[in-house]
This record gives sequence, C-alpha cells and structure tokens, in this order.
Amino acid sequence: MSQPIIRPPAVLPPTGTHCSAGQNVHFGQLPRSVVVERRLTNRALIAWQSASDGNTAAALAPFFDHSLVVRDPAGRAIIESVGGPLAARFGLMAGLPLLRDPGLGDELVAACELVALQPMPINFEANVHDPMGAQIMVRALALPLPEGDDPAALVQVIISWRELLSNSAARRLRAELATAFADMRPKPGAADPFPVRKPVGNVIDITKKSR
Repeated sequence: MSQPIIRPPAVLPPTGTHCSAGQNVHFGQLPRSVVVERRLTNRALIAWQSASDGNTAAALAPFFDHSLVVRDPAGRAIIESVGGPLAARFGLMAGLPLLRDPGLGDELVAACELVALQPMPINFEANVHDPMGAQIMVRALALPLPEGDDPAALVQVIISWRELLSNSAARRLRAELATAFADMRPKPGAADPFPVRKPVGNVIDITKKSR
C-alpha cells in the first residue's frame, strides 16, 4: 500500500523549514511534535483545515481573543479587528495599519504579505522586549480568509505568548519582595482556647489512698 501524502496547506511545516508550492510532504517524515501538537495555533490550524467553503471565519471565531484580522494584507495592511487580550498586551488597535516596528510588528507584516502572495498557513516565532524589562516569546499562525474571488482578502493571525523576566527585572522583583516581607510585622499569636490554669488554695490529691 502506498504511503498517504499530505499536500500544503493541509500540514503546516515546522518552524525553520520551508515548503514550496506543490511539494509533497509524507506523513511518516513529519516530526511527532507536528502531528500531536495541541497548542493554540495548532488547534486554530485544525479548525481552518476543517472549515467548509465560506465558513472559515466562523470556524476561527473561537480564537478571536488571541487573534487579529488584517485587511489588504499586501497593501495598506489595516487591522480590521483585534482581540481584547492581544490589544491590551501589545497595543494593537482596530482601524490602524500594521507598522514595521522592530519585533512583533515587522513579523506580522511579513507574515501577512507571504499569505497574500501564496494563500496558505504561515507560522513564525519572535522574541519581543517589553519596555518594563520582560521578554515576551511569541508564537503565531497567519491564516488566509477568503472574500469574494480573493482567497486571501483578509489574514487572521492567531498569537500565543509567554512572558519571561530578564535578569535585571528578576533582580528588581526579588528586591521588592524582600522589602515587602521586611515591612510585614508578625501577627500576635492566637489565644489558647483551653489554657492550663494553676491550682488556687489547698488541693487534695484524690488519687492517693488514705491510710
């Protein structure tokens, strides 16, 4: 029996690899992590693959909070909508164009342009340095959304991220915690509900037998 073949965009190539259009990818050659991966972006990829014609946007609706939708991705790249957590963390706003800022902005623009040129899933990873000293590790997946006769009139980018403290930020946090603990006063001990009282006056020991 011949080995089953999966053609792009049915399978997203692992990070750091490139898959040209029409190239065949054998299931047995895929790393196990690609097959059984269950992170946010991979769940979004499965939803996109399973969507019927015309229902792609509805299939990706559960991922809205961690995604942004870009219109005219190879042109003005206007942010049409953006999830609340994503907007709050990275300062992205609907109605504004994507800017080629160093870090996340540059990666987003590049991914949208690639999807517009060849409508297929594009994933990327990036490290973003926060002004407060944290380092943000970003993993994202850009998916084409058809509209009319254009298979990639819009691009939905699903983003997951993890924040790591830099060495300086970690030292600052430890110093602040040490100061906070030093300022804390010990609480008074709780009273014993059954205190042991000393005998008052003459007490007869009834355990001793009289002669």
